Amino acid sequence: MRGFFLGIVFILFSGLLSAQNFLPPDTTAKPKKERTMVHIEHANQFHKAAGSDAVRLIGRVHIRHDSTHFYCDSAYYYERRNSFDAFQNVHINVNDSIDMYCRTMTYDGDRRFAEFFEEVRMKDDSTLLETEYMTYDRDLHLACYPDHGVTTRGDKRLVSDIGFYRDDLKELRFFKTVEVTSPKYQMYTDTLFYNTRKEKMWFQGPTTIVNEENVMEGEHGYYLTERNLAYLDKNPVMHNETQRMSADSLLYDRQQGFAKAMNTIYMIDTSYKVILQGEYAEVWEKTGFSFATDSAFVTYYDGGDSLYITADTMFYHFKTELNDEEKIIGRRHVRFYKSDMQGQCDTMTYFMADSTVRMRHKPVLWAERSQMTGDSIDIKIVNHTVDSVLQLGHALLVSRDTVEGYNQIKGGDMISRFRKGNLHHIDVNGDAKTISWLREDDGDLIGINISSSKTMQILMKDNSIDRIKYYLDIDETLYPEKDLKEKDRYLDGFIWLEEFRPKDRGEIFLKGTEDESQEMENDSQETEEL
Repeated sequence: MRGFFLGIVFILFSGLLSAQNFLPPDTTAKPKKERTMVHIEHANQFHKAAGSDAVRLIGRVHIRHDSTHFYCDSAYYYERRNSFDAFQNVHINVNDSIDMYCRTMTYDGDRRFAEFFEEVRMKDDSTLLETEYMTYDRDLHLACYPDHGVTTRGDKRLVSDIGFYRDDLKELRFFKTVEVTSPKYQMYTDTLFYNTRKEKMWFQGPTTIVNEENVMEGEHGYYLTERNLAYLDKNPVMHNETQRMSADSLLYDRQQGFAKAMNTIYMIDTSYKVILQGEYAEVWEKTGFSFATDSAFVTYYDGGDSLYITADTMFYHFKTELNDEEKIIGRRHVRFYKSDMQGQCDTMTYFMADSTVRMRHKPVLWAERSQMTGDSIDIKIVNHTVDSVLQLGHALLVSRDTVEGYNQIKGGDMISRFRKGNLHHIDVNGDAKTISWLREDDGDLIGINISSSKTMQILMKDNSIDRIKYYLDIDETLYPEKDLKEKDRYLDGFIWLEEFRPKDRGEIFLKGTEDESQEMENDSQETEEL
């Protein structure tokens, strides 16, 4: 399977067999029936042994008991006990629907109970059961074998140490070392219940289902044989060479290439180095699409510095014949943490091919001592470190001064270049403005510099402004601190959101900015109205 996101049809699961359904049938509940006699319909020869009530029947023996007919080469009939023993080429026909074959058989007419020995076969429609010893209770419609049997139905072959078959219900029960093989899958379990009318298997105990795409493991669930649909709800796991998914419950529809997982979901794709977690997930293999929601959390661990992302819903696109783009999308309340950058927004897309991050709708990015905002933010990552940041529309970069105040850069668009993880220079386009607190080497304040131009380039040193190059419509004024009012020390749109900055990966689960939360709530209300 080319990604089972890595989950899975959204249906309600009901009707699972309870534990007691896997127990052998209770033969003590056998109904009482009026005694009927065994009848000899035909035999070529009859011999009665002296001093015994046994009658020896030889040649084309035909015996009937009610609607069941017995055929064999020879038999001993015991009239007083209402029973007989049959030998060679034994064939039993039950109600014109079931045929049984063996080499030797004993039958008790009062108990309506038979024992079959050697080369035992039982045929019911397209179901064939084979073993070396089997019993059959006509009142309970129950066939049992205690020591290894093989059941064949269509292209399926079922092997177990112990087996039961209810011919009236078309139900098979297998115990101990159960193996199911077919061209489409193989199953290995301790206990299996199979209803041939519904073509549905229930299993209990350690179970493994193997097909060409993946392996499923669990301890309880069911399998729909005609639909190739499996459901596990106790310690389920699904995996292949590069992907693994676990959850409290797991469903996989092989025909649709669809998987669903619920509660405590953990999905890992080692080929793309992605871990996806949440409480609900779906995977569509053929289209290369999956998502997780409800406490969704993604870890991208390419290299030593992992990227951690959380959102209301995380979407994961992986490569298939129909999709060649690998990306992760976070939607609603997105927050992320990486050692050299952190951020939050409403929608974030991470493209794996070129390590590009796109942030949309109220994005905030923190890198070193800087805070970046804008209508949108694009981040380029090279060798696991930030290479550049592009802020489009109402771009604003703010950093805290070493003593007091805030250094600020604003423009229509802004691109920040990094070297070795440190901010190197910034290109500002469209009504560029700055407010910077200039200090002596000893920290004494020189003044507050306010400048503007059409465009500018800001050179950084040790993450602080070193020089500014202005281009067109230049205006620059240095104010003593006492001469600049408090309100004039901030550019339009200034906001400082350091309290919402995640300090480690655990803090990405904390609430974001109030403005962001309120906007999301309003968007949700608008969506409902639409």
